[in-house]
Amino acid sequence: MKEETAVEKPETEEKAPLVQVPEGAVSIVDEGATPDDDTDDLAAIQSALDQAKEKNQAVYIPPGNYRLSSILVVDGVKLLGDGADLAILTSTDSGSGSIDVKGDNAVLSGFAHVYEKTEERGNGANDKNSITVLGATNFTIQGLMIDKSSTAGIFVGDESSNGKIIDNTLQNTGADGIHITNGSSNIVIERNKVSQAGDDTIAVVSYGENPKTTKDIMIRGNDVGYGSKARGISVVGGENVTIEKNQIRDTEMAGIYISVEKEWDTRNVKNVVINENTIEHTGTRLNAEHPNVLVYASQGNIDEVKFNGNTISDSVHGGIGVWGSGEIGNIYFDANKLENTKGLATNFKSGTIHSEGNIGF
Repeated sequence: MKEETAVEKPETEEKAPLVQVPEGAVSIVDEGATPDDDTDDLAAIQSALDQAKEKNQAVYIPPGNYRLSSILVVDGVKLLGDGADLAILTSTDSGSGSIDVKGDNAVLSGFAHVYEKTEERGNGANDKNSITVLGATNFTIQGLMIDKSSTAGIFVGDESSNGKIIDNTLQNTGADGIHITNGSSNIVIERNKVSQAGDDTIAVVSYGENPKTTKDIMIRGNDVGYGSKARGISVVGGENVTIEKNQIRDTEMAGIYISVEKEWDTRNVKNVVINENTIEHTGTRLNAEHPNVLVYASQGNIDEVKFNGNTISDSVHGGIGVWGSGEIGNIYFDANKLENTKGLATNFKSGTIHSEGNIGF
């Protein structure tokens, strides 16, 4: 069992209201789902979703705990509850519990999705995610509580586009908390809380085998870390990514990680802006020796990465590092504040470094 952190989380700005359940929504109870018992509700809930798609209606989850024996598919439908403390979907199969999101204009809002039990990450199959977005467009994931998954919390792939992931709480995931990949684009990730992730809390990733690069991603106002097992916010292959006004603390590896990795054959990185984040006490894993902020290339090219107005403090293995055997171009540091505790304040082994108006280096 993962230990709870004693670190107090900072206050965040007021959240947007949840999506309201419209009149005429199809209730899963009317289709045979029964709350708070040991019966499997998958068929009833899937039936409600399928009917709603045909009739262009929403689906309503009344208060209660409903059990899912396998994957639930939400195809261009609104699946809505009265709040994550009231409406709960519990997956009972540790290896096949994902809620798959497809189609256009799907909305998931106002409920909790939990795994009754989990298994080892293993091959990282999407069947074991909590939420898997597969080629969806104009989707919204808002106000969910995601507690436990065998792999990722929210996975966005297959060139999904124009999505919003906002005001969710994710904890105890087997892999990344939120993972955006496979050429997905125009995704906003805002005001989420991610703790005790099994890997990165929020990751933008592009693999060499993907037909397109993951791009045009906004990561803003999130509160992440708190015992997570790898990096805080990472871009490992991607273009046009903004990382802004996030709180990142207590991760085992770098709080901010910008990289092209030979080990995973990831694509190049270009045009990443890191504005006004607070990165505190990250890189805690002893044998990894990650600084709070790390720009690293073991292949390919990283270029036009700009750090503006960030506060970086309480290091374990150093403040900022830029290194690797790949090609690193222009890296800018403007008006950042570094309050280093241990290790080198800056360790610039590669790249063309532009530094102006910084404090502490």
